[in-house]
Amino acid sequence: MEVQAEFMESAMAGSTSLSTPEGEVNSLMQQVADDYGLEVSVNLPVAAAHAVPVKEKDAEKVDEDDLSRRLAELKARG
Repeated sequence: MEVQAEFMESAMAGSTSLSTPEGEVNSLMQQVADDYGLEVSVNLPVAAAHAVPVKEKDAEKVDEDDLSRRLAELKARG
């Protein structure tokens, strides 16, 4: 009996998700995004449009020096 109930529940859930109009889903996603101040794009982003900024090497050197100093301090304590 439980197996039949699980099968019916999964079949009904599957048919419901397939019959939901795409426009309603997109509208709901936009509404939730607006409520939380998010930006939603239905299409996949273009890779070049979302390029990651490159750090300057001098800034990385300072960060590495700072981390090395902090590591040395932690080793001295322990």
